[in-house]
Amino acid sequence: MQRDILKNIREHRPVVHCITNYVTANDVANVLLACGASAVMASAPCEVAEITARAQALVLNLGTMTETTPLAMERAGKEANDKGIPVVLDPVGLGGSAFRKETAARLLREVRFTLIRGNASELKALCGQEVGGIGLDAMPYDMLAEEEKKVDFCKQLSRKTGAIIVMTGATDLVSDGKRMYRIANGCAQMSRLTGSGCMLDGLLGAFLTQAEDKTEGAVLAVAAMGLCGQMAAEKMEETAGGMGSFHMYLLDAVTKMDDKRLKEGMRLALE
Repeated sequence: MQRDILKNIREHRPVVHCITNYVTANDVANVLLACGASAVMASAPCEVAEITARAQALVLNLGTMTETTPLAMERAGKEANDKGIPVVLDPVGLGGSAFRKETAARLLREVRFTLIRGNASELKALCGQEVGGIGLDAMPYDMLAEEEKKVDFCKQLSRKTGAIIVMTGATDLVSDGKRMYRIANGCAQMSRLTGSGCMLDGLLGAFLTQAEDKTEGAVLAVAAMGLCGQMAAEKMEETAGGMGSFHMYLLDAVTKMDDKRLKEGMRLALE
């Protein structure tokens, strides 16, 4: 596993172009700055290709789309493919509407994704399977009941899409179709903070820019985010704080995270 990825991010300060959820854009930008990267957020179809051409990674998040979002994401994605930079897709709430499903299908046809991240419900919807609720949170009856089913599902989806698959949950799974990593970092508070997944998307983009092995880079980003959550939860308990404090301490933890802490604190297993 690469040992110097955070050091490299801070030395090279990669720019990550995020067409993301406006509810959480500020948090995504700040978490990128905290880890040593830089964020740019442009969503107008007339300029996204030009912006992407100057970036080192692209993150596409379907959280709050408008009528022009599909075109903007397609143009940015194609520019990223032409430039050879990593592209991350987060199919937020994919089960919520036909518009979201059609947009995701369009993007999968037109853009080659380096990585796709979602919960079990969102990833199932990406495959055209019916899911309950609107997909913003993994619904209990949508979860793949047995752990082995989750593993097989992630591997198959990776082979189908050609992308690294990150399935977030109580235990996070990362697969490139051959390797499967289980990551046990994280805390309960992260599921109660709007935007924790979007922040992870930003970190994934930043880590992929410096990863010698993209799958390992994804694993390190997921572990880093989970470990930062643990650090924030511990600090919150020490100060008898609430979720507002957790939010602040999470950003502090990303700022303080380094390769040594990550190596010592990550909890992962390779299958």
